[in-house]
Amino acid sequence: MRSPALIEYGQLGAALRGSRPVAAVRHPGFEPGEALPGALDALVTAHVAAVRAVAGQERPVLLGRSAGGWVAHAVAERLAADGSAPAALVLVDTYPHDADGAGQSLSAMTSDMLRRVARSSSAVPHRLTAMAGYFELFADRKPARLAAPTLYLRARDPLPGAEPTPPRSLTHTEDIEVTVPGDHFTVLEEHARTTARAVHDWLADL
Repeated sequence: MRSPALIEYGQLGAALRGSRPVAAVRHPGFEPGEALPGALDALVTAHVAAVRAVAGQERPVLLGRSAGGWVAHAVAERLAADGSAPAALVLVDTYPHDADGAGQSLSAMTSDMLRRVARSSSAVPHRLTAMAGYFELFADRKPARLAAPTLYLRARDPLPGAEPTPPRSLTHTEDIEVTVPGDHFTVLEEHARTTARAVHDWLADL
């Protein structure tokens, strides 16, 4: 069985092949019968270890879509606190942590994923349960500002029943927000190549 992380980021990784090395870190709890992390600290600790194992002595660029952006931000914070800050952070259509924004995005994503379940066996209901568990893990988290430059990629097309992700506060001169073709899901699917190009071009300018 292919990991959901490999499926979700597979087309983006393929689009970056030959330009930049790419590795996917799997979020636990998305396989049938697999337990969710018991606490946010445990999740971040496991991801930090995985990132270090892949990156070695290199400073990684962390990327996450949706709530995966929350995970990437938390990992970036931990790496920075440990004296090994990442080179950059990329957040792909990541909603803010506030309850209204998170609740709206969860509702819209759930509706869209249910439509996908009806069309394809690749989207399965236990992933919806895992998504809700991750929202709970991050419910009270207040993200800190990062020293690492950050790219915010906003999906051009909102999901039915949801507003676009709100504008981000850019805290560093290297930070930038770019709108890319596609919706919350298709930015990493049929529009993966344009998303990859936006990431590659921004990193090349740092």
